[in-house]
Amino acid sequence: MPGSGGATGGHPAGTGGSGTGGTATGGTSTGGTSAAGGGGTTGVAGGGGHAASGGQAGGAGGRGAQDGGGGHPAGGGGSSGGGSSGAGGAAAAGGADGLAAAQVLDGFALLKPCFSTPASCAGCTCDENAANILNTGAAPENQHITKQFGGDASVTYHVKLRVVGVAERYWYAGGTLDPTSKIFYTGGLPTIHMPPQAPNSNLGPGQGACKIHPPQTDSSYPIPFTVPPEVAPADNCYNGFNIFAMTVASPKQSYFLNYTTDYDGVDRQPHAVYKTDYTITIPIAGQSKIDFYVIDGDHHEVANTTMTVPNVKNTTIKQPYVGNFLELEVVDVTR
Repeated sequence: MPGSGGATGGHPAGTGGSGTGGTATGGTSTGGTSAAGGGGTTGVAGGGGHAASGGQAGGAGGRGAQDGGGGHPAGGGGSSGGGSSGAGGAAAAGGADGLAAAQVLDGFALLKPCFSTPASCAGCTCDENAANILNTGAAPENQHITKQFGGDASVTYHVKLRVVGVAERYWYAGGTLDPTSKIFYTGGLPTIHMPPQAPNSNLGPGQGACKIHPPQTDSSYPIPFTVPPEVAPADNCYNGFNIFAMTVASPKQSYFLNYTTDYDGVDRQPHAVYKTDYTITIPIAGQSKIDFYVIDGDHHEVANTTMTVPNVKNTTIKQPYVGNFLELEVVDVTR
């Protein structure tokens, strides 16, 4: 981060037979057949039983099983008057098995703590590592973390995530901005170029907003892992603000969690951290590898000392969190 200062299925159950007269000859349910559920929303309740002559209608069918493993038992049989039973609940199209597949993401947080005490000003910075390793670029300053999604490899799950925290933001270009959050960015790459106000043209390694440029600047600002081409800036220039990136192996896609167009009036983003709280749904195939990258590079970051966000799941996060963090929470999983 630049120096301190600045601004802040299952098939439906079969229908029961109709009762005849007032006897209970047709009152039992045939029961629903179940299908394996993958991940998704709860099944729709089965319809009520049809009343027979002189009989009472059977009860409504149960809701689909939460884990999609099969329909709930079919609705109760008709009364002695001969009503047929209600149709069984449809099996859920996802539910608990989908949530289990995505469990590795639920409460996972990208944490960038301060290792020095920041001044109490908007935009003030702190060190991103202990003094003895401050210039190494090692984690937590720069991070590459891999997670393994669960579930069935033949299924693509649609995972609704909440992204919440307090963090710096970055410029990205060449992809698609989520129109609702205006923060989540699909595809594209980080950039130091934001025409017309900050073209940052013809900068050499280490010059201006091209503060970090591996390998030429490695002696001062090393990044201790190879940044993949779907995350690295096209011109390899980094300006020292935190990039928060996520890549999914299948369907193959890159995502960035902290987009902004804010501008400091000179050549880069403002010295600021932002409250972040939005939801987004992305496709993830079962058993896919998911990689997370946090890249800063210049050994310090804007520190949060006052802002909090509600209902954070990760119990290791104490607020206000002094530093930067973004947490993922799994809201829902469907097929």
